[in-house]
Amino acid sequence: MSTKAQRRAEAIAQRKRAADAAAARQRRNRLALWGGLAVVVVVAIIVAVVASGGGDSAKATSFETHAVTVDGTPLPSYDATKSPDPGVGKTIPTLEGVSVVNGKPVTVKPTGKPQMVLFVAHWCPHCQAEVPRLVDLAKQGVFDGVEVTAVATGTNSAYPNYPPSAWLQRVNWPFPVMADSPQFTAATAYGLSAYPYFVLVNPDGTVAARATGEVPIDQVKADLAALKAGTSIPLSSGASSSAP
Repeated sequence: MSTKAQRRAEAIAQRKRAADAAAARQRRNRLALWGGLAVVVVVAIIVAVVASGGGDSAKATSFETHAVTVDGTPLPSYDATKSPDPGVGKTIPTLEGVSVVNGKPVTVKPTGKPQMVLFVAHWCPHCQAEVPRLVDLAKQGVFDGVEVTAVATGTNSAYPNYPPSAWLQRVNWPFPVMADSPQFTAATAYGLSAYPYFVLVNPDGTVAARATGEVPIDQVKADLAALKAGTSIPLSSGASSSAP
């Protein structure tokens, strides 16, 4: 082969080697790029999972149950078959506890204003039916002038619709919710016998009426109007869930 032909062959070979090297660099760069993107995606997923509490939309707070202190004489146990109710006219004991949602202090005591104290259990089907109706009444202003406090009691993580904090937030419950203790301290102090449990309280702190179960909406409206007016309350009980 002539010298000229050899130079031409070497030039072609050099160009081929250069092209092969460039192609190899491009492949390495693409692999590095996709590898970097994969790392970014994995990190993003981890951050999202951690931020969402492991992806559990109904994650329990640290306050689903909590110690409750009681000051005063407990109310007698409520019995819907007894009339008159021996609890009517008794002064409510003071309850001191924390919010089931955020752990902030919640107190139930005589305040000089009419009150409704509602005891609910997350697993109780009658509570699950009644609470949204009460939320609708609140939106209508039916509770205006009445202090309302719920007490989440009967709480058990093995039962349905747990945790109570998530349930009550999901239905947009607008009032404070006290967490009862695992021993149901608040419920016992107020004489709970079934769920849901209503205790209507006069401005002087005495019991105006008590009832258990699903109370018809028209009756709730009439009872609250009578409570605010200071007149007799014809409260009666409805379908309920037994206390454990």
